[in-house]
Formats: sequence, C-alpha cells, structure tokens
Amino acid sequence: MQLISTRFIIKIFFSIMILGSPAVWSSDLEKIKKVENELSLKNIVFFDFDKNNINIIDKNIDFYILNFWASWCAPCIKEMKSLNNLKKKVSNIKIITISQDSDIEDAISFFKKNRYENLEKYYDYEKLVSKNFSLRGLPTTFIFDRELKSFAKIEGIIEWDTKKFIKWLKSN
Repeated sequence: MQLISTRFIIKIFFSIMILGSPAVWSSDLEKIKKVENELSLKNIVFFDFDKNNINIIDKNIDFYILNFWASWCAPCIKEMKSLNNLKKKVSNIKIITISQDSDIEDAISFFKKNRYENLEKYYDYEKLVSKNFSLRGLPTTFIFDRELKSFAKIEGIIEWDTKKFIKWLKSN
C-alpha cells in the first residue's frame, strides 16, 4: 500500500509541475522573445543539400525566418506544416530551415516524404551556422527584418500560420 501511495504522490507532483509550466499554457505570442544581442544574417554562409553556397538575400523579402530543426525532433516535425502554410499566406517572407541532423540523408528523406515546397532547405555542415546562435534546444527559430537584423527568438514550437502571429509579424 505504501508503494502505491508513493507512486501516486510522485505522479501528482510531476503532473502539477508540468501543467504549471508556462511553456504548457502560454500562448504562442508569449513564447516570442525579443533578441537581446542583435544578430545579422549578412555574414552567414548557407549551404543547400547539394553543398552549394546559396545567397538568401532578396530585396522583395520583408522577413526572414531562420528555423533550426532536426528530423528526430518531434516538436520540429510538428511545426513544419504551419511554417509551410505561413509562406502560403505571407508572400514577402522567406522561411529558411537549417537541419541539425547528424546525417544529411535524414533531412533529405524527411523533405522527400513530406514535400514542404514553401520552405527553403539547408544543411548545417560542420555546424558552422548554429555556432553563430545560442541554441539551447530544438526547434529554435529567429526572425529577421529586411535589413537582415534579428528582432525575435522562439525556443520551442508555435503555430506559425495563425492570424494572431501574422498580425504580430506585420506589426514589427
């Protein structure tokens, strides 16, 4: 009887801790944090899946979303659809996905299977891109303005294609 009571108490304790966490109950907009140390995309080199150096700068783009993800990361996979849909809804945005997979074939397979055609797909060879950012986990996403300066960071998953997020983005 004592063993059951202890297990029950432990389960209740962890349930309260998890459900009391701001990450569980906070809205998507509350997860968006202002970037304290401004970052720039100007000097970052991006490589596609064929190891070609790609220039991401486009004068018609107002916002760049830089999403660090991996094919083994369940929250990363979950948010890909809403990132893809965001691009369908907002044309003056560029969504740059940077795979952190240890094997590029995992990232390639993921995109072949899911066919997210509105996302730009890059691989972080030697983890040179992620070294420029303070990543504590995946997914981590940075938002940049048309001058390629960061103004927001999201650690974790949000629904990117909601009216609330699009309204927030356009107001920045």
